[in-house]
Amino acid sequence: MEGRITLNDRYEIIDKIGGGGMAEVFHGYDTVLHRDVGIKILRDQFIQDKQFVARFRQEACNAACLSHPNIVNIYDSGNEHDIYYIVMEYVVGRSLKEVIEENGALDYKTAVRYAIGIASALKQAHDHSIVHCDVKSQNILIDTKGVPKITDFGIARAFGQPSNGSDKNVIGSVYYLSPEQAAGQPVTPQSDLYSLGVVLFEMLTGKLPYDGDTPLEVARMHLESSTPSARRYDPDIPYYLDNIITKALAKNPRLRYATADDFLSDLKHAQTHLLGDAGLTDDPWDKPRKSPVSDETMVISKSDMLDGLLKPQQAEAARQKPQQPKPVPKAPDNKDGDKGNSLVEKYGKKKLLAFFLAALVVLSGVIYAILSYTSGDVTVPDVKGKTIVEAEAILTKEKLGYTLTEAYDAKVTPGVVIKQTPGAHTRVKAGRKITLVVSKGPEPGVVPDLKKKKLNDATMMLEKAKLKVGTVTVKYEAGAPKGTVISQSIAPNSKVSEGTSVDLVVNISDNQTVVPSLAGMSLSEAQSALQSAGLSVGSVSSTSSDSAKNTVLSSDPGAGSVLDKGSAVTLVVSAGKKEEKKSSSSSGGSSRTISYTVPGSGSAKDVRIIVTDDSGSRTVFSDSVAPGTRISRSVSAGSGARIQIYLNGELAEDKTL
Repeated sequence: MEGRITLNDRYEIIDKIGGGGMAEVFHGYDTVLHRDVGIKILRDQFIQDKQFVARFRQEACNAACLSHPNIVNIYDSGNEHDIYYIVMEYVVGRSLKEVIEENGALDYKTAVRYAIGIASALKQAHDHSIVHCDVKSQNILIDTKGVPKITDFGIARAFGQPSNGSDKNVIGSVYYLSPEQAAGQPVTPQSDLYSLGVVLFEMLTGKLPYDGDTPLEVARMHLESSTPSARRYDPDIPYYLDNIITKALAKNPRLRYATADDFLSDLKHAQTHLLGDAGLTDDPWDKPRKSPVSDETMVISKSDMLDGLLKPQQAEAARQKPQQPKPVPKAPDNKDGDKGNSLVEKYGKKKLLAFFLAALVVLSGVIYAILSYTSGDVTVPDVKGKTIVEAEAILTKEKLGYTLTEAYDAKVTPGVVIKQTPGAHTRVKAGRKITLVVSKGPEPGVVPDLKKKKLNDATMMLEKAKLKVGTVTVKYEAGAPKGTVISQSIAPNSKVSEGTSVDLVVNISDNQTVVPSLAGMSLSEAQSALQSAGLSVGSVSSTSSDSAKNTVLSSDPGAGSVLDKGSAVTLVVSAGKKEEKKSSSSSGGSSRTISYTVPGSGSAKDVRIIVTDDSGSRTVFSDSVAPGTRISRSVSAGSGARIQIYLNGELAEDKTL
């Protein structure tokens, strides 16, 4: 993308917003339809790889035929000068992975709502004979309205297409991989449903079902380890949600949900329970699920999976390892088959009824205790981004207290909550004190990271850190947003004295250039310097001065100004020394030195020095000069000469020599 800011004269690239191993994603603007878009661009190292290019194009084809509110829409694709790109819907929000990492486990209602949206999107893909193959929380975007949208169909396949050896580096994230994918077996819609089960587990617990030191170890867990219960991490998760996860994560595809419709049906059933606040009910569906068929009956045998996952010698060694036989459960002893009838005969109906009523009373007491214990629970509201006053009002309304700690944060306004513990949507006892971390603003004397910031924003950030802008220069850097800082003289997070100046370099566009400093050059030298900068000489005027004839005194625009290439620059040159008028009352002028230090800080300032005496008024200096620069000029002036110094067009000094 070197030197380019648009694609096919239509899609303007604004800035980079993310990327993966295969491509980078940019925020762009469609200049024809006047809308923000996402632009996915294949990384440079893959453009000569026909397989990667074909897969990249296939992604556009896979997703373009899908139109669904929970799928990121594809608008266009193409290539230009070895840049392969896909234009898609621009989603403002965060990935589901970022949401979970920041807030922890989601509340049950939100997790189920997200799962319903994702399952509905997968149903649309499956109805078009497309398996996503890489369903994971990183590929699910949550927009500002809380709508989940699945993206990245880069490795999607048609039903039954195998993950062959050449694709082992792109078969999907190992943490979300179905057993058949790990084994290199053909993918089916149920492979996506397994991955969605992992995502649902992650949303409800904040953790992944399988985690290991190496990807191979995690893949083996998908193949061999028993399915973990989500209730192990959160005992309050209803059984019906745990049952949904258990079924979705069955290693045998025959024991999983057959279709996305089946998955959706159970998710909507769960949503009805949650919205109705049914909680743990006597519904038989809300009981621990036991799989009627063991994993030993899997359609894909363990040895086949090992063949796909391990090297040949490793797979052979795994097969030859002796297997311990599993005990066969004994058939139930039927000697007490008529025990129920004998109890009636032994104790009588009245005693049994009394025993039953007593048990019912005890059970009622237990239920009452549980309800009494949990009735005081409240849900912690989300107060991040709120002021202390706003947070206090929200927490008080929910019968919660708070404690405050402060921390420096250059990105958050002072007095605004940065973090809270426990996190939002957590269930706690009424009266619990929530710990709030409140921003103190940027730490004084610590240099903020100003790269990619607009100059005005960078100036404000420095002022908040008790620092100031030093010299500002400009240059063109391909790929960087126009008008933003591309480098700073002091590295971010450096600790310096308050009041220290930080010099900045700001980016301009490819068709712009900067006026060089021309003062003191001969006219021919100035013409050459302007030509090198892509500029030309405009009108040239002359004025008397102490400088040699044709020496450049000033330029318009001044040094450091940004102009379009090809623009003309007006020059003022010296006409040489002018003989001074002599009068009977004056013995002639004398040589005097004028000195002036440019005050202030920040960007360069236009300085103009005018001398007025008996011979008239003349400009002895005119140029754009950085603050702190000392200007010294020797002039010949008669008695009573007047010096006027203008700064950015305003009179700064007026004195008599």
